[in-house]
Amino acid sequence: MIPLLTVFTLLALADAPEWTFDEPDAEAELKNWIDLNDLKPLRIETVRDERGIERRVLVTESVGNDPYMFPGGGWATADYEPFPGGKHPVLYLGVRVNRPDRWQIYWVSEEDPLWGEAQHQVFGVDAVGRFEDIAVEITAGGWRDKTILRFRLDPGTSPGIVAEIDYISFEKPIPPGGAFRVTPKGKLSLLWGELKGR
Repeated sequence: MIPLLTVFTLLALADAPEWTFDEPDAEAELKNWIDLNDLKPLRIETVRDERGIERRVLVTESVGNDPYMFPGGGWATADYEPFPGGKHPVLYLGVRVNRPDRWQIYWVSEEDPLWGEAQHQVFGVDAVGRFEDIAVEITAGGWRDKTILRFRLDPGTSPGIVAEIDYISFEKPIPPGGAFRVTPKGKLSLLWGELKGR
């Protein structure tokens, strides 16, 4: 039996999930995203952004008023470890849409394992015609005080919303073309500021 203190220590160190839909993992990531309601089949495509940079994206298209999808299999399964909401209070998305709409995130936790309206948050996505990096601070439903087991993402709340999702992460924003490079001094440096400034 693992000591309780060890369990809490491991949980505190747990990485939160992220998906980039890039090779070599793109097809495996696609298989783990399940479109369960009011969505056309999910697909991965290579597109160009407004600066001509190629991106591999998850494409969703809603066909009703209640589209939602799950990573890791569905309502009752997840292929990622539980993670502390207090350590990972922000949902990061890189996304481009055909028109603005409300999106939602729902989750279940160890403390509240039943899906319901108490554990969800609404946010706006207005990235029409261009990719935007969106940071959603999750403040609803006691997220910061809970151990997150699974989540669901609702990409819009109306039919006809086409979304190109470059990444989904609870760790950090992920710039196109890879996050890191080696500087002349041999240290890793984040390209984020440079890419955002182009």
